[in-house]
Amino acid sequence: MILHVACLPFPSFQGTQAALSAMLDASARAGRETHVLTYAHGAHPLHAAYRVHRLPDFPRVRSLRSGPTWGKLALDARCIAATRRLVDELQPDAVVAHHVEAALATQFAGVAPVYYVAHTSLETELSVYFSRLPKWALRLGGRFVDRVAMGLAERTAAVAPALAARLGDGVVHLPVPWRTERRRARKTAGAVMLYAGNLDSYQGWEDLLEALRQLRALRPNARLLIASESDPSAARREAARLGVGSAVDFSRLDGEAARTRVHDASDLAWIPRRTEGGLPIKMLDAFARGLPVVASRRATAGLPVERACRVVPSDDPAAFARATHRLLDDEPARRVLVDAGLQYLAAHHSDTAYLAALDALLGRSASPEEATLSEPRRPAAPVLRAR
Repeated sequence: MILHVACLPFPSFQGTQAALSAMLDASARAGRETHVLTYAHGAHPLHAAYRVHRLPDFPRVRSLRSGPTWGKLALDARCIAATRRLVDELQPDAVVAHHVEAALATQFAGVAPVYYVAHTSLETELSVYFSRLPKWALRLGGRFVDRVAMGLAERTAAVAPALAARLGDGVVHLPVPWRTERRRARKTAGAVMLYAGNLDSYQGWEDLLEALRQLRALRPNARLLIASESDPSAARREAARLGVGSAVDFSRLDGEAARTRVHDASDLAWIPRRTEGGLPIKMLDAFARGLPVVASRRATAGLPVERACRVVPSDDPAAFARATHRLLDDEPARRVLVDAGLQYLAAHHSDTAYLAALDALLGRSASPEEATLSEPRRPAAPVLRAR
């Protein structure tokens, strides 16, 4: 039995939470006893085949946004005692800590072994949330915390190849399982591009509004659909400044029905990225729903997706516009991308691939499928122990 610890609201439709949910679902489908410890609140009700343990609802925090707050720090401190209590109660075989807050909380709880799953790097993330402080200081501080979290863990995995490479030697890639929703490859009736994600600055969504402005010079009917749970005010202002306010639509992304609706209403998915980060969940979701994708190089996160989407240079709105214009005129190319996206998910993000990599991370097996993963730095303990 495995106890997953995640110091975050759960569930929600944000990338880290979506990745965590997919991992837990895959374990449950395989009949593995799985438990997870999270904050008290989430974005929607959850009916899961795994056991969810929640922190006491104090302090009462309801924010779903990423990034540090005083309330979250207090909840993270509460996670220390909750982790130790659950380990004593459940006697799990291992603890898997998701993101750096959980990695630190589990170590302060004094349990071992702990396996750390990195969903992003603080070295690149902190400057997004503390923009008034010197970037060099934030990068150094973030790098230090990343190294501490990794150094305390039995072993570290990352949800994307580029993130694993950034974190350094010995970090392996843990593929996130993603299920195909349905197959589709429709003829384009219009020119609606979808951005489905939060509007934090690390996403680079501003480039999409400039790309839309340039695309409309070639295709006056082009529109952008922004589906998000973030406050859209900044995006509305930027769209108005660029003169494309009337060509941008906004939709809530507050459930599976909404996610299906916005994908069905769109002809292409646009995936930008301003900073190096974790796994592009919105890309996997577009593949799964049969939507062709145009993505910046940085947004691919080192995944082998060159055949499954149009990859353009990072921070280049003109490249987004040109690639989209050509793709909208080429129905056979769109069909090829849809088929390749579905094949990519089947090959790289199946339940089998995830579970094999997880077992290898925990030192449980050495099957041929797992041979590319290096051996653990230390043998995994058969039973979790308190330090």
